[in-house]
Amino acid sequence: MADAPPSRLRRALDDLRTLATMPRVRVVLSRGAPDEDEVLRRFRRRHPRYKVVGSKVLGVALLPLDDIADVDDYLAKVRFVRKRARRSSKLGYTVGLFDPVDRHADLLAIHSSLPERQGRPIDPEYLDPNAVARRGPNVEYIGVHHEGVVVAYSRLDHVGDIAGMGRVMGHGDHLDNGVMSLLMAGIVEHVKFTRPQARYVFYDTFFGAPEGLRAFKRNVGFRPHLVRWKREPPRPSEGSHG
Repeated sequence: MADAPPSRLRRALDDLRTLATMPRVRVVLSRGAPDEDEVLRRFRRRHPRYKVVGSKVLGVALLPLDDIADVDDYLAKVRFVRKRARRSSKLGYTVGLFDPVDRHADLLAIHSSLPERQGRPIDPEYLDPNAVARRGPNVEYIGVHHEGVVVAYSRLDHVGDIAGMGRVMGHGDHLDNGVMSLLMAGIVEHVKFTRPQARYVFYDTFFGAPEGLRAFKRNVGFRPHLVRWKREPPRPSEGSHG
């Protein structure tokens, strides 16, 4: 049998080192709400490759918020983001929430602006003009705006003690202007201000992600963790909302 390509072998060895050294944490994912329980079940399902663990257990990309006082503190600690976010702001880009229905055309333009992402073709679902955006009381869309147009965005799913990032994408014409770093700074600022109970920003996992996406996650402050997802009763102030 032929030897594995050096890059693949190196990556496998790096993954083994990461597994041996990653922090172990317990994170509350549900306090009894049906939508939270569904996410908890999904995260605990067997990993398609590593059958003995859950699908979102090894190498989970977390940005701990307890260690961050505010967005200025985050930017002081993450130089990669600070430099690029400042440049983006100077070029007139801003960050704010938006309605995905109202900005449907902007999102389609973002999705179709590049033929590939991280060396992979765009998922056809992203290019479907009839696709319906997920919405709900704990779902938000935050984006980078320029001249009245959304040019980068992320969905935020607020579940338990995490703010989960999903559908993170920027328009190809604006990526060199630091819009993804400005988006990340905006996410940290928004979550710290509006969801003070959130303890982590979550961005899927490191394992299985293309090398470029892994590098981006590290550059903006995420680190791989081994996570035990927990279910707890609602906090006293939440008891009437269950």
